[in-house]
Amino acid sequence: MRTTPEQILNGEILPTLLKLSVPAIIAFTFHTTFNFVDRLFVARLGAVELGAVGMAFTVQSILLAIGSGAGIGTSSLIARFIGAGKSEEADQAAGQTLLIILVLSIVMTAAGPPLARPLFVLLGASEQMMPHILGYIRIILFGSLFQFFAMMGNGIMRGEGNTVTPMQVMIVGTVINILLDPLLIFGIGPFPAMGVRGAALATVIARAASCVFLAVSLFNRKNVVVPRLRGLRLDFSIIRGIFNVGGPTIVAQLSNSMGLSLLFVLLRPYGDMAKSAFTLGFTYQQVAVLPLLGLAQGTLTMCGQNFGARNMNRVRTILRRAVAFSTGLMLLFALVMFLGRGPLVRLFSDVPEVIRIGRSMLLIFAVGFPFLSGRIILSSFFQGVGMGLPALFLNVSYILVFAMPMALLLAALLGIDGIWWGVTLGNLASALAGVLWGARTAGRLEDFAGRVAEVRR
Repeated sequence: MRTTPEQILNGEILPTLLKLSVPAIIAFTFHTTFNFVDRLFVARLGAVELGAVGMAFTVQSILLAIGSGAGIGTSSLIARFIGAGKSEEADQAAGQTLLIILVLSIVMTAAGPPLARPLFVLLGASEQMMPHILGYIRIILFGSLFQFFAMMGNGIMRGEGNTVTPMQVMIVGTVINILLDPLLIFGIGPFPAMGVRGAALATVIARAASCVFLAVSLFNRKNVVVPRLRGLRLDFSIIRGIFNVGGPTIVAQLSNSMGLSLLFVLLRPYGDMAKSAFTLGFTYQQVAVLPLLGLAQGTLTMCGQNFGARNMNRVRTILRRAVAFSTGLMLLFALVMFLGRGPLVRLFSDVPEVIRIGRSMLLIFAVGFPFLSGRIILSSFFQGVGMGLPALFLNVSYILVFAMPMALLLAALLGIDGIWWGVTLGNLASALAGVLWGARTAGRLEDFAGRVAEVRR
């Protein structure tokens, strides 16, 4: 299943893209199953507890944004080094990633817990929800080292074209999480009943176990890239290379986290049941985009290595085929969401108000699914060729420029359904912007490659 640089540079495009993407899709599926199972068990505690975990995710998504952005920056830089035949630089980049992980985890563990309560007060958490939110998020913050190591360590693997090991890492973590969740949430056997805190502790323990597996795999001498630890010290040229792509990606994902937080603020007048419905709806959207995330990772690796090797025509073809395939796939998911929205909502809740809001929300979200592919795949193309700023624009414009203003306007006209329509139209607008910008950039890759080479010299 592992994909070699030779296949990425010279193999058939769609089969190679799928070979890279399928393990990544499976990995992201297990990552989302991680969250899905947590919320499914927590939902058995009550709608307030489910909404609390949804609100806690607004802070947890900050960790995800930083880890994912730095991981994408690592993947992009390593892929370009490999494509250019610079294996030593790729090893050095992997070593620098480990230093970044250590620094980030220290900052989050120290600064996160004291800031949690003021932040959730600002977001409008009710007094009923607050103890559950804080109990959950403080445990997650103390385990941030494992989350950063998993995301950025997997980024090293994906940059070299190895999407199998990240898949295995996520399977290990998810299986352990599924086993621990009911034990720690409900207090089965010798375990105490910890409620939402039990869900958080199960998550941290599962991530720690998966990181042990990842660490063993990461330093296998058979890998194309092995992190260089001898004489390891901060190398700001490599760190800058990681964050040239990773920095804008972090900002973009943080803006999405901010948008998620603002959506909870918009939902405040509609009560805790609306927040609970949004939590389950957002969970299903995370499931629906799983194939896109896998295809995006495959697109990033293929575009990055071929760009590094100056195979510009191949980069353009990869982009076109990835967008076409992913759009067709999302049309299928939209149909499933449209037809199954009733049972999907009732899987989480039997509260009539949650069911009413959730059914309408899933229907509107399904309309926007095909447009998600344009924004996500085009962002990965920009990241792969080292253009972090266009990827930043697509993701920031989606939530802050398009979705939130539209949600505010339409909520005044349509009530709570206007919020869902604002999110959907934001996807449409950002996808159109991405298609126009991507087409223009794909036609000028030769010029851009020359500018990148000039900067490196």
